[in-house]
Order: sequence, then structure tokens, then C-alpha cells
Amino acid sequence: MLNLCPGPTHISQAVLKAYSQVKTNPDIDHQYTQYQRQIENKISQLLHTKAVSFFMVGEALLALEAAVNSIIQPGDRVLVISNGVYGQGFQDFVSFVKAEVVLYESDWRRGIDLNDLKAFLEDDHDFQVATFVHCETPTGITNDIHGIGQILNSYNILSIVDSVSAIGGEYINFDQAKVDVLLGGSQKCFSAPVGLASVTLSKRAIEHMENRHSPIPSFYANFQSYLSFDDPHFDFPYTMNEQAIYAMDVAIQQAIDSDFANKHQKWAEATRQLFKKAGFELYAKDHASNTLTSVLLPESVASLDVMKLVRDEGILITKGDGPQGERLLRIAHMGSNMEVKYFQKMYHALDKAFHHLGIKYQGELEEKFMLSDIAKNF
Repeated sequence: MLNLCPGPTHISQAVLKAYSQVKTNPDIDHQYTQYQRQIENKISQLLHTKAVSFFMVGEALLALEAAVNSIIQPGDRVLVISNGVYGQGFQDFVSFVKAEVVLYESDWRRGIDLNDLKAFLEDDHDFQVATFVHCETPTGITNDIHGIGQILNSYNILSIVDSVSAIGGEYINFDQAKVDVLLGGSQKCFSAPVGLASVTLSKRAIEHMENRHSPIPSFYANFQSYLSFDDPHFDFPYTMNEQAIYAMDVAIQQAIDSDFANKHQKWAEATRQLFKKAGFELYAKDHASNTLTSVLLPESVASLDVMKLVRDEGILITKGDGPQGERLLRIAHMGSNMEVKYFQKMYHALDKAFHHLGIKYQGELEEKFMLSDIAKNF
């Protein structure tokens, strides 16, 4: 089965081969520690920063919860910036730590408007922390991490950013964005196995944790456990997954060598143009993601029906989420999915499915794709 979903994404043979290696015991091997630190530094390299980055063993959601636990304290006033399912979901995590949630809700089909956010903060900026999502995977909207981060920083508001489905696939300059906590995952643009979450912290975020007036209410979901672990017999607060790190090493290096952000942008533009020329409506009215595209199907068609027919052809794609999720079809030009032969198979399967369901559109998707610059140049 060919997996072309927006995470977990298709895993290349080179990454799978690295994942199969067993070399040492990371609990006791200090040379392994040095190796992992080098791989963590590659995350910082991708983000154009010297800020500290590290991995947590767990799916990316672990890092989101750990960020809230580590940065936010009971009684803090927290701005939850939302224009989608994941942005809105931050309010649950914030409530768990008994902080006050103020939800800033925006149009789910558009990126966060910087002028509107500025106007809101002009009237009310008494917040210790703000959360926002870089890329809303369920709908394919990417928010301006640099613009939002700079605005929040100008009001001395610490920022927590879910960049799980953007890191690697969208250009990020951590220092220029002036964000404080940036969170990623192994299974999206990096196309590595599920199981690692990446964390990048500003000096301000680290100082904030050091000066907390209340203890962090967790050991595992706690950044300080990683940064401050001082048992002389261990280099990590818990057993690391060496196989996952070997896989991430190869995956991140592929991202660096392939100029991944630029590659994702080109595939995204080509995908959007292909569907628009065929007569489809895109969900994103602006700020469309470079890592996936959400296409609105006719009202009479459910995305699950398309998914089933495409699966019968041996290909996995998926629907969206939110108010129009049952009409959304998500095309994931993300990580190792970006291969001409994979997309040719997908478009061939979509053509068959659309014809079977009576969906009218202009031309054949497979033919349009094979005539595109992407198919010719990649």
C-alpha cells in the first residue's frame, strides 16, 4: 500500500534501513550521546539558529503537552490563537494546567491576519504566553510564523508554536521569527517513523522555566527533565530510541541536501494550479500550505467515498477535518511523498475514482501532472 497521507508519510528505503540498525545501549554509551547531540543540532541548522534543540521519545503530541506543562503556570493568562482544529485544541492543554484561556478565533479558511491580531493586542495584551499552529494539517492553512512571532514578542508574550506538519517543509528562521518554543515531529515532512518529537527553545523560554514559581506537573512531559538531568550514570532522563534517531539522521540530512522548503513550495504551487485548472475549489482562500493541499469536492460527494476507491488502487490518501471535513480531500506533497511516480499513480487513481462518482472536471489529472514542470524536472 502506497501511503501518501499528510503524516505519517511515505518512508524511503534509506530511512527504513537506518531504522533497522542496532549499535549500542544509549543508556550507558556516552559516545552515542555525542552522536545524538549532532543530530539534534541538525534541527537547529534547519531552523537557521544556534538555539538548543532536542528530541523527546514519543509522538509529536507529547511535545505539545510538555510545552504547555513546562512554560505555562496555574493562573497565567494565555492567548490561544486559532484558525483550525489544532489551534483550537491548545485550549484543552492550557486548561489542564489551570491557566486562564482567552481564545482568539479567526477564519478557518484563511491565515491569521496580522493587522487584526495587532489590533486585538493593542486593546488587550496582558498575556504571559500565547499558542498558535504553524500549519493546520486538517485543512492545509499555513500561518505566518515570522509575522505572528514578532508581534507576540513585541508585547513580551512567550510563544509556543506547533510546527509539526511544517518543520522541514516550510522556511523557518527561528531567530527572526522571535518565537520561544517550536515543536516538530518525525512522521510529517521528515518522513521518518513515528516516535520522535523535536523541541527548539529560545533562551527566554529556558530562563522562564528556571524562574517558575510552581513545579512542572510532570516528569516525562517536562522540558527541564531533559535539559537539567544531572544523574552521572545517565545522559538522558529516560531511555532514548537509538533506531528512531538513526532514521531521523538520514531523514534530516535528506531534507538539508534537497533544499526541502524550496522543493515543497514548488510541489505545492504545481498541485494547487493543477486542481484549479481542472475546475476544483481549494479550501484555502489564502496562506495555502506548502506541505499539503485541501481540495473541496462537490457537495454531493463524500471524501470517504473517494478515499475508498483510491485505496482499492493501492493508495492511501485522506479527508480533512472541521466544518467541511467530509468534503475535503487532502493531497500531501510532503517529505518522501514527493516522487513523480507516486503522484502519477495517485492522479491515475483519482481520475478513476472521480469518473466512477460522476465528478465533472476539466481534463485528466494524470495527464495534466505528467505535462507539468514538476513531472519533467523532478
